[in-house]
Amino acid sequence: MSIFNGASAPCPVCDTVKTLDVVASVNADRRPDLRDEILAGTFQGVACDACGAAFKFPPQMTYIDVGRGQWIMALPPSRLTAWPEAEAAARAVFATSFGDAAPKIARSIGAKLAARIAFGWPALQEKLRCRDAGLDDVTLELVKTAILANVDGSPLADDLELRLLAVEDDTLVFAWLSMTTEAAVNSLRVPRAVYDEIAAAPGDWAEIRGQLDGHAFVDIARFLVPPAPAEDAA
Repeated sequence: MSIFNGASAPCPVCDTVKTLDVVASVNADRRPDLRDEILAGTFQGVACDACGAAFKFPPQMTYIDVGRGQWIMALPPSRLTAWPEAEAAARAVFATSFGDAAPKIARSIGAKLAARIAFGWPALQEKLRCRDAGLDDVTLELVKTAILANVDGSPLADDLELRLLAVEDDTLVFAWLSMTTEAAVNSLRVPRAVYDEIAAAPGDWAEIRGQLDGHAFVDIARFLVPPAPAEDAA
């Protein structure tokens, strides 16, 4: 089932507090409409009662889609600098729910799931788009690594992230997004052939792939975002 809890957040414009039933767990097999809302960018979107400004409550939830083989812990982007601790927590939750510590029937389901962690709605959306397009998310992160290394003028800032926005025919559409507003700063179209070439040459990417394979946090932020001390990242 999908589970909702009450939560409050201040409007980013006028600080008026808004209360909403936010999601704690989404089961996309039973609620495909929620998956559609996540992909559309409308999920947990609200308007401030005082000034009318539109904003979204950040994710703090688990997402499961057995049919597509996905289990994802989605957290606010503000938690990104605590990714090592968050990744360990995600692994522990998955182990209890579907892994070694789970009942046998749950373990049989867990064997079909890839456990991931994502920080912010765009990161979660990317995981869903990746699966819809039949892309391996590890290979996609290698494509991003190639973009950073070879594309001149790639904007680099602590508040920007490179995300897959769409797959159009033989083209992967990426954009640099603000982690605060989710607004696109710059976009980039990459031939699908680049992904295919990287996927076909695992040996050329073995070192970087080895740092992503088998982990829940499959994201180039793993290499770009230095973890904060535990007491600062909490």
